[in-house]
Amino acid sequence: MSEEPNYEDVPADYPHRASHGAVSGFQPKLLLRSGPDGKFYSPGNTPHERWEDWKYSKGMVAAMVERCRQTKSGERAHMTEEEILLQYYQRALKPDERYGTEDQVKWTFKQVAEILEWPLPPIIALP
Repeated sequence: MSEEPNYEDVPADYPHRASHGAVSGFQPKLLLRSGPDGKFYSPGNTPHERWEDWKYSKGMVAAMVERCRQTKSGERAHMTEEEILLQYYQRALKPDERYGTEDQVKWTFKQVAEILEWPLPPIIALP
């Protein structure tokens, strides 16, 4: 049984997907598509799509918190907390956006750092 989406759960600071595209013609254009509620959204940013992305990121936060704790107490205990976060962040950035957009991955690792109370490497900070 799937979880009932509550779009209000998505935090306001959760990144939106960027829209890239081109439409021919002289006049300026805006890339939008209609959502199930009749409103218009940029591609990838309907309430349901944002909720699905956030839900995936939230699951990744839980997994990465556990993984970082294991790493710090295991074979990479010699690494700093920033180095551990940075290595996992760099692995999560894949060209196919398997783990989300770059900003979504940054948001994920910001949450991980906050839960662990570890310093956030500057490269991971959101603008």
